[in-house]
Amino acid sequence: MQMIHWIMLLNISGIMAYTNFADIECGHHKTARNAKIVGGENAEKAEFPWLVSITRRGGHFCGGTLISNRFVLTAGHCLCTGIGLDVLRASSIKITLSQHDLSKNSEDSYERSIKKVTIHPDYVCNKPNNDIALLEIGEKLMWSGSVAPACLPLSTSTGLEDASLDNLLATVAGWGWTNELSSKGGRAKILQKAKVNVIENGQCQAWYKSQGKKTKIQLSQICAGHEQGGIDACWADSGGPLMIGGENSNQMVVVGVVSTGIGCARPFLPGLYTRVSQFIPWIKKVINY
Repeated sequence: MQMIHWIMLLNISGIMAYTNFADIECGHHKTARNAKIVGGENAEKAEFPWLVSITRRGGHFCGGTLISNRFVLTAGHCLCTGIGLDVLRASSIKITLSQHDLSKNSEDSYERSIKKVTIHPDYVCNKPNNDIALLEIGEKLMWSGSVAPACLPLSTSTGLEDASLDNLLATVAGWGWTNELSSKGGRAKILQKAKVNVIENGQCQAWYKSQGKKTKIQLSQICAGHEQGGIDACWADSGGPLMIGGENSNQMVVVGVVSTGIGCARPFLPGLYTRVSQFIPWIKKVINY
């Protein structure tokens, strides 16, 4: 067994604690120009070396985050077949690492098979609560400049809750649709990134209500987007990371998993993300730390 590292990361938002499940230092990324996914911009190659493309039959359908050399963090709904409560078999899924442009076979990118799928026991397909899952990789990975682990936040059970995320600027990245309407924008080929504001849950709830939506924002969710819309995660970004940090350093913490929302980039309807800090004890149990 390895030890979980609890470390303090200093960035523009103050001091943020994080958890490292990997056997090397986590969260280091390639610094690049800021971006404004919908309303996004091309990411640099290897800018987020923990981000993987999850594929089925050779096609990308969700994102994921490397948290160790054996496990990928993603969304539970990514693994639903769409037929009742059935879930995808591990043998039908692969991940592509060191990926940047889905339309090209890069010399750096490569696939790995999945050995086991573990969805949170309280997650139910097509429901937003507890939307989190882990994929066990068939063989241990070798780290490189374009394949590296992400940092996760501390568990809320430590007493160091991440309420301080409210009103911070976060980054979301993925190969999802660039517009809610397919006629105006298809799925991205090159990895996109976008900046979104983390919105306090009560404010987010009020915004949803103002649009006539009965969606209940859970404590286990993070709300992030913009009051007037225009920038957001979208279809096929699901399972990818919501990240804090990286402005004054090259280190980031994955605080959320792209989960759900109503449409993409609509005013007063920010995206909803699974709050990772709520699930650290479960992650620890699954990966057997």
